[in-house]
Amino acid sequence: MALGRSHSEHPENDLRADADSANLPRPFPRDFDELADAPDPLEEARRNQASTRQAIWWAAGTILGTFVVAFLLAIPARLAGGELCEAGTATWICSRTAEIWWPLATSVVPVGGVIGCAIMLYRKYINYTRWRPWMGAFWILVPWSMLWMTTVGQMLIVGH
Repeated sequence: MALGRSHSEHPENDLRADADSANLPRPFPRDFDELADAPDPLEEARRNQASTRQAIWWAAGTILGTFVVAFLLAIPARLAGGELCEAGTATWICSRTAEIWWPLATSVVPVGGVIGCAIMLYRKYINYTRWRPWMGAFWILVPWSMLWMTTVGQMLIVGH
């Protein structure tokens, strides 16, 4: 390393960090204009770090959002009441109608999270940005959405 210079000043010289070695390589510039239009390596490093934070927030937000939406949608199902609450067999999802729409509505968040994550993964890859954290988020969200749908899906199929 040069005297007093760090990798944050010259990320193109950082040969130890392999976090971005799997990024789609940029095409080599064919002339001086393409070389001049190339992105700043420091800005590219910042975009890569931001991509990691975004993927983590996306995964955590999808999981937390699933619970929040499920709770918020359970409130009207409880307030509407129904034969199951009157009989004392349920306290939140009180009717067969609620047993149908609540699992379907709450499954939109995890499924949308997986699809959105896949789209972002592809967009990061084709834009030469760090994509591996998005792949990690994808593989967290796929089992999460499957777990959520198989758990609440039972209510949809057979009721309480």
